[in-house]
Amino acid sequence: MTYTPLTKHSFINVLEHTITYLKRQGVSYADIRLEECVSEGVMVRDGEIDRLWDKLDTGFGIRVLHKGAWGFAASSLLTETEAKRVADDAVSQAKAISQMGYGARGKGQGAIHKNPPVKFKHKSPCHIDPFIIPIEERLYPILKATSLHKNYRQYKKIHTIEGFMDFKKTHKTFLNTEGSFIKQEIFLSGAGIKVIAIDGRDVQVRSFPDSHNGIFRQGGYERIIEMDIPENTPRIIEEALMLLKADYCPSGVKTIILGGSQVALQIHESIGHAVELDRTMGMEVSLAGGTFLTADSIGTKICSDVVNITADPAIEGGAGSYIYDDEGTEAKRIDIVKNGRFVNFLSSRETAKLSGMESNGSVRASGWSHIPLIRMSNINLESGEGNLGDLIADAGDGILLQTNKSWSIDTLRLNFQFGVEIGWEIKRGRITRPLKNPVYSGITPEFWKSCNAVCGREEWKIYGLSNCGKGDPIQNIAVGHGAAPARFNKVKVGTVKC
Repeated sequence: MTYTPLTKHSFINVLEHTITYLKRQGVSYADIRLEECVSEGVMVRDGEIDRLWDKLDTGFGIRVLHKGAWGFAASSLLTETEAKRVADDAVSQAKAISQMGYGARGKGQGAIHKNPPVKFKHKSPCHIDPFIIPIEERLYPILKATSLHKNYRQYKKIHTIEGFMDFKKTHKTFLNTEGSFIKQEIFLSGAGIKVIAIDGRDVQVRSFPDSHNGIFRQGGYERIIEMDIPENTPRIIEEALMLLKADYCPSGVKTIILGGSQVALQIHESIGHAVELDRTMGMEVSLAGGTFLTADSIGTKICSDVVNITADPAIEGGAGSYIYDDEGTEAKRIDIVKNGRFVNFLSSRETAKLSGMESNGSVRASGWSHIPLIRMSNINLESGEGNLGDLIADAGDGILLQTNKSWSIDTLRLNFQFGVEIGWEIKRGRITRPLKNPVYSGITPEFWKSCNAVCGREEWKIYGLSNCGKGDPIQNIAVGHGAAPARFNKVKVGTVKC
């Protein structure tokens, strides 16, 4: 049989008929996601292109719920015949799982919160479409930045400068048996450079923007312009060379100040993943493990009074922003930690129903071929008061730690260790010298309970990454974190020596 792919517009009509067909199959619930993702990127090394890529990925996934059991099937073939086949496949899976007894895992299991039908269309802001900029113009900032060390004698210990730019545009169309029809278009742009300096066995790295994997934000090429990478690269080069001569970070229990990007990663690993409700329920423990939080943890003190953490999928520019999640629930800002107390999990329609709460729209998939999971959106440490200078001045003696280099955390998101690119010793409230190869460690609740200050709004920034991993098979997805520098007392600090 010859299959003739339909246009996206005509295929949406097919999917509307498919929803009607699924209703006739007697399923409790069904939804369909049609996605088209266009991505282009470049890896650059020492002013020369190392790798270019572009990708167009289009397909649809159908998820059904029958007698407490889920079924899911997907395809990249946009035909009427294929839509029916995929729908039948998803229904067959759900019925088979239900018959084996895996659907009814307990009273209410497999039930979901009802959502009102929604008709909605949204396009995230994009002031400069990166896909229409000539490639020579688009690549200029990263090519210039990564070649600044060439032909300069004082930079002979700079081994290499790497850089990347990555752009993605995603169209999503969502339909379900409740009558929702939601269309969203999202632009995601990211870039970064990494300077590597070598002297014998000593290897030092400095990154810009203040993240070892660059920074991603929603928006277009204007996000690259805002970074001003060529103007900031000379400072990063000098800091990499400075670290070759710097002293190793001293070990001990010390007051530390984490730079904004390091706070963002600390939130991501020790709070963001820990508050995903499917982990608590044992429904999803692949790759990133479980969590130290239980259903009884609501209301308990896990941070100090100055710590307030929110989930906010609606922040403009956040890498994890959206208006409706991938099961048709409206995004909403919620408190995760309020004045140090844990108050909310990230939930799906199913897990919320099971736990007696309301879904907060925290479900996404990394593409049309994956079933949606509970995922972070933008998990933010709310700002406090003062600037970084104030935090340093009030610290007495301590260490300022900036830009993540390595991390490790156990499967319960409890015991962790982070290495950073650079430390700055603080004596009597003043920065005195740079320190290389710092590491710090702790236990999540104890660490966050030791936080005694968070910088104000003037220091607060949105950081973002494109490759947060979860699930098996793994799903990589974009998430964001708003953060400002924060100070912590009595933290174990050490070093890694060459």
